[in-house]
Amino acid sequence: MVSVIIPTYNAEMYLPTLLESLRLQTIEHELIVIDSGSTDATRAILNAENVRFVSIPKREFNHGGTRNLGVELASHENIVMLTQDALPANSYTLRNLLDSLMQSSSVGMAYGRQLPYPDATLLSVYARLTNYPARSDLKGIADIPRLGIKTCHCSNSFAVYRKSLLTAVGGFPVDTVLGEDVVVGARLIKAGFSIAYSAEAEVLHSHNYSIDEEFRRYFDIGAFHQQQRDLLREFTSAESEGLRYVIAEWTYLLKKRALKLVPAQLLRTVVKYVGYKLGRFQNYIPTYLKRRISMHAGFWK
Repeated sequence: MVSVIIPTYNAEMYLPTLLESLRLQTIEHELIVIDSGSTDATRAILNAENVRFVSIPKREFNHGGTRNLGVELASHENIVMLTQDALPANSYTLRNLLDSLMQSSSVGMAYGRQLPYPDATLLSVYARLTNYPARSDLKGIADIPRLGIKTCHCSNSFAVYRKSLLTAVGGFPVDTVLGEDVVVGARLIKAGFSIAYSAEAEVLHSHNYSIDEEFRRYFDIGAFHQQQRDLLREFTSAESEGLRYVIAEWTYLLKKRALKLVPAQLLRTVVKYVGYKLGRFQNYIPTYLKRRISMHAGFWK
């Protein structure tokens, strides 16, 4: 068995389908939901479905801390992290992810493939195809020259951990605005373990961000890289990776004959860069302003 941990907030539009897809999984699992003060029908749905959940005030939600609470509540060694909007693509999704973790004792964690939702924009589709390709991979410290910061790339939207190893590397950090999964991945790699990427373990999960949301998201990414600069220093520059991504994204649009999207893509690139650079200088920005421009205002106290 595995423990599946899902943080929720106003998840009523996702829960019925998500819970049904989890019931169809081929392996038994313990389901633990941590709800952060939902104001919609989330709790009513969980009660009706007899799903165990813990309630915390919205102000107490923290990407790392809330998941650490879930780990404490989990009964099993293998722990799956899932977000409310990540929908297992088939009944073998959990099994395939767990198999990827169990392929070797040297694998510290594994994460699955995220497929775009049917309504995903072309840019959102490209992001999923690039960050979650059709080929599985095993990443370790020797891959840093090849992959750079992507060596420790992973996602708690759909990932599985060994509880003992997660605890041994300090659990998820509570002092970072996002990227708690990447921190654990980097710590595991530095400790000599590998990260497995399973292309066979699939969930539907994508976002059609507005330009404003892109700015806020990249502000948070920049802040995260500043907050974790010591840990991530051994990995190559995120900015160089970003430049390669932008060039590849432009090439993808040209291949798809979507030239009309190029101006919007260039604008988004500028917005992302400005947001990212501001995030890197977040120490010099007043807290009230960080709350206004971050996607995670509650983090900044």
